[in-house]
Amino acid sequence: MMRRRRLLLSFSGIDGSGKTTQVKLLENRLKQNGIPTVRMWSRWRPLLSLPLLQVLRWTGQLRVHKKDFLSIVEFQDHKNEGVASLWCFATQLENFLKTSLKISLPLALGRTVICDRYTLDLLVDGMSDLHDSPNSLRLGFKLLRLLPRPDRAFLIDTDAEVAFERKPDLPTVSHNVERIRLFRSMYHNAGVKLMDGRRSPDAIHQDVWSLVSGMISSR
Repeated sequence: MMRRRRLLLSFSGIDGSGKTTQVKLLENRLKQNGIPTVRMWSRWRPLLSLPLLQVLRWTGQLRVHKKDFLSIVEFQDHKNEGVASLWCFATQLENFLKTSLKISLPLALGRTVICDRYTLDLLVDGMSDLHDSPNSLRLGFKLLRLLPRPDRAFLIDTDAEVAFERKPDLPTVSHNVERIRLFRSMYHNAGVKLMDGRRSPDAIHQDVWSLVSGMISSR
């Protein structure tokens, strides 16, 4: 079945960067060219890790910021490293299971899958919540290496203030600043193509399409 596999594409970036716009533009373009396409949004509510989340909240080891339907978990600056690693492993195991289950069947059936957020976003969110350095990688984050590698991955990069004005899902602009720093320090080693999110959506899409269409033609 895997011989029928189409492309796995992903878009990363902070909330408000414009990645969802690019996902929709590319999805429409692919479908217009007769390519069966599935869109996946990789942001999950805690389920398996929910009991641990409640315990850590009650003991005051982390804070939960709620904005609309999002829950952003942030460890205190003086965190217990053992507990932080346990939390990282529990949440990333959950991310791995949910993401792999969501994309495996469409890929096996020959669909092209476009991920709105993928491995890089899961890494950045988790590291930002834990206030981790990009130079240190906990065991939980290493689980994400087991996910299928995208055929083409894009990072839509933009300014923290601009993104916050577009979509104020995070508690403060400083959360955007921290995430942008992590994205910019990690994207190259992750094999992700950097796109300037300050350009017009159509201009970005044309660059994206020129890369993706070339891959389709070769297949």
